[in-house]
Amino acid sequence: MKTVLILAGLIALALSSTVPEFKTTPVDAAFVEKQKKILSLFYNVNEISYEAEYYKVAQDFNIEASKDCYTNMKAYENFMMMYKVGFLPKNLEFSIFYEKMREEAIALFKLFYYAKDFECFYKTACYARVYMNQGMFLYAYYIAIIQRSDTASFVLPAPYEAYPQYFVNMEVKNKMDYVKMMDENEQFVMYANYSNSLTYPNNEDRIAYLTEDVGLNAYYYYFHSHLPFWWNSGKYGAFKERRGEIYFFFYQQLLARYYMERLTNGLGKIPEFSWYSPLRTGYLPPFNSFYYPFAQRSNDYELHTEKNYEEIRFLDIYEKTFFQYLQQGHFKAFDKKIDLHSSKAVNFVGNYWQTNADLFEEDFLQFYQRSYEVNARRVLGAAPKPFNQYTFIPSALDFYQTSARDPAFYQLYKRIVQYIIEFKQYQVPYTQEALHFVGLKISDVKVDKMVTFFDHFDFDAFNTVYFSKEELKSSPHGYKVRQPRLNHKPFTVTIDIKSDVATNAVVKMFLGPKYDENGFPFSLEDNWMNFYELDWFVQKVNPGQSQITRSSTDFAFFKEDSLPMAEIYKLLDQGKIPTDMFNSSDTMPSRLMLPKGTYDGFPFQLFVFVYPYEPTPKESEPFKSVVPDNKPFGYPFDRPVLPQYFKQPNMFFKKVLVYHEGELFPYLFNIPHYTPDKAQL
Repeated sequence: MKTVLILAGLIALALSSTVPEFKTTPVDAAFVEKQKKILSLFYNVNEISYEAEYYKVAQDFNIEASKDCYTNMKAYENFMMMYKVGFLPKNLEFSIFYEKMREEAIALFKLFYYAKDFECFYKTACYARVYMNQGMFLYAYYIAIIQRSDTASFVLPAPYEAYPQYFVNMEVKNKMDYVKMMDENEQFVMYANYSNSLTYPNNEDRIAYLTEDVGLNAYYYYFHSHLPFWWNSGKYGAFKERRGEIYFFFYQQLLARYYMERLTNGLGKIPEFSWYSPLRTGYLPPFNSFYYPFAQRSNDYELHTEKNYEEIRFLDIYEKTFFQYLQQGHFKAFDKKIDLHSSKAVNFVGNYWQTNADLFEEDFLQFYQRSYEVNARRVLGAAPKPFNQYTFIPSALDFYQTSARDPAFYQLYKRIVQYIIEFKQYQVPYTQEALHFVGLKISDVKVDKMVTFFDHFDFDAFNTVYFSKEELKSSPHGYKVRQPRLNHKPFTVTIDIKSDVATNAVVKMFLGPKYDENGFPFSLEDNWMNFYELDWFVQKVNPGQSQITRSSTDFAFFKEDSLPMAEIYKLLDQGKIPTDMFNSSDTMPSRLMLPKGTYDGFPFQLFVFVYPYEPTPKESEPFKSVVPDNKPFGYPFDRPVLPQYFKQPNMFFKKVLVYHEGELFPYLFNIPHYTPDKAQL
């Protein structure tokens, strides 16, 4: 009871937290009704509320007699055939990286995707919510809502509210279970720290506030949901011609952001590894699955052991085969002939390393276990072989919700990105003429003081708590997690421009390291892949002197934090929805824009680049929100550079310092660890 009283005593402080301002978008009554139906299936997903509307809909829906609800008979018949044999049972862990579960999840997704209208989709979703494994349901449901044209505009709850057990350490979950057993029907806020050296038996715990950030991990989950590795983008109409390029750009940017955080914490470059040597970096994930703890990997974990011989042999051959293709200059297989010395081949190269469905035929991949990513995750995750097709001890790398917590995740994708960079070495660097903007000069760039700090962030975690039948009637419940998260003060970038022409121009801003871990200045040819894109916008420039002022709150590649489901419901009752959740579910949280600074200021460099605007190609028009012009993603840092061509009038490198205010370590900001003085030891 003492614990309950302590927690209850924090309620006043918890409820007095300031609520951040956010933009809203008005919606009509029909939208509100459908949006509430969508959200209702996310509540208490581990249990069934027999009084809820979705249960009654599921009971009344005869899926065997409803084939007319679906536009693809093959998808419907395949699902029914598998359903009669049996799907993954409830209350077992689901992972898309295991063949049988992947096959079933794809079948369920297709059933959702090919529902002929919203009503059929909702009835199918209610049926799956009641009768199918909850993890598989959520996985297919998330992706279907994002991908269906009639549901893509709906707001989704943040993954850390749908799956809180993957976003908070088990000590927090244990606290919630304890409070629940005490039968205290009040509002509770569980203060949560990040993992320490017990989880990271190395120095990696220094950046746990980033790798365990709920927003970062949700961002990675959304990336997969928008472009799953198993689906054929031509068949579903999404980014077929640039899918591999998106894959490279996403991971290159994620690694650049991660690397800057390592620098400010004294960790240096991302370590490399060999399949034939021990993996130096251990990780002991603080999670339990339904029945088993997550697999633990100690420091100096031996990768090349008998259980991994076959997988490592495949991984090694896969890597060497790529180099053979690269040296030959072409790839010829699967009815494809690719010139690997062409810049357009980046789409194929990205597909090759993701081993996605666009590399093969979709049905071939669905049953094809030889994926580089899947096998690499299996080896690095350190879990034993699965007992059967449904029973396995999970590792952090088995889930998109937890992958980014494991240091091996970044080491693996650094390896993949390095292979793609090897391909890019064959591309001709941009010439001075290609990068030049005739008649325009950046005279100066001024940047406000950049300051980071930690502040508290609350999110609902009741989906990880079990409730009685009576309690389910009053959902949602007041179980919140409060955690310190990195944030920054808004800042403004002012760009002075002199132009001889009147035209539309693109302004890009990147943040990159200035010095390496040893304090030596980076050369641009060795550092181009470490620049992190902050902003992209089109600006009308006129002859003469002009000044462009851009606030960090307007930067294009970031969004505000997601609102809790309870707050979304309140807005819906007012005929509104949060704008950022409506438009930008798949972008990086704005609070993670800057790496954590230091008290004296940590040096970085801001690169500002202005070039002539050329509109989105016609074939990319449906995707202009993510394909804003006709340049490659990350341009001009999408390929190796010649430094002498980056000293032109339309470019500007500005040294900036990132400061930090307040507690430097988040555990001191939240719940201090008390240790005896040295004199007492």
